[in-house]
Amino acid sequence: MLKYRLLTGGSFLSLVAALYIWGPTPLVAAVLLGITLLAVLEMVQMMTTAGYPALKWTSGGLVLLWMVGAYFSTTSETAAVKSLPTVMPILSVWAVTIGCLFRKNQSQSLAKLMGSFLTIAYVAGLMQFMFLLLIAGRGEEDGRSLLLYAILVIKFTDIGAYFIGSSIGKHKMIPTISPAKTWEGVIGGVVIATGVSSLLLFLYNYQLSGISFSWVDGLVLGFGLAVVGVVGDLVESMLKRAAGVKDSGSWLKGMGGILDVLDSLIFALPLLYIYIYWGMNGL
Repeated sequence: MLKYRLLTGGSFLSLVAALYIWGPTPLVAAVLLGITLLAVLEMVQMMTTAGYPALKWTSGGLVLLWMVGAYFSTTSETAAVKSLPTVMPILSVWAVTIGCLFRKNQSQSLAKLMGSFLTIAYVAGLMQFMFLLLIAGRGEEDGRSLLLYAILVIKFTDIGAYFIGSSIGKHKMIPTISPAKTWEGVIGGVVIATGVSSLLLFLYNYQLSGISFSWVDGLVLGFGLAVVGVVGDLVESMLKRAAGVKDSGSWLKGMGGILDVLDSLIFALPLLYIYIYWGMNGL
């Protein structure tokens, strides 16, 4: 299993590195869109297994439209496109409820509504920040440096928590949800992530995607992204427990599904966006 995890993880990091170095912004956005679609399919399957059969194609179409709206909302001059992030919540309510309204068998309508709404809220609500950060750069730069920084900080949280927890972890955090996660591992992962955040900003000369940071930002963001990332990991574990599944999917051999890899990342990315938008004079 470890061999497959290392192979899959190495392939994932190679893809990230290749996109970072050579990929034009539209290609990066297209890859993120494909990942989003896989995440929707996984979430729909989990909801269905749990007894909340989400409307697969309705939910998938709405989520993809939500992502496209997030990407083009600040670059398009078309009023309809610019307004998509504002109108998507009500469009989602209309589409899902109408999708259930004309079904002959209404016994599962409430379950379908709940499964669809949670799928849209969880996937679109969180993953849209990957697209928002991608276009958050200033000047001639896009936001790929911001995304790479966040990926490294959050993944080093996971790596640190795994190895430290395996070595000295004794006190279980929430054993009913994640039996292997310990307080020692989580604290170690947060400390490592804070150090990685500070080091990355130093190496980037405190400039990411044309946005200036300080050493204080490195400490605050490192700690915050790590903590929120751990919460995101636990939330996805809770969803899997409720659905009675071990992994969110089987796309990635040895690592499970797309959501198993992105759970902590997509939960923490909104914090980076909010921190920049509210705490650093906006984007």
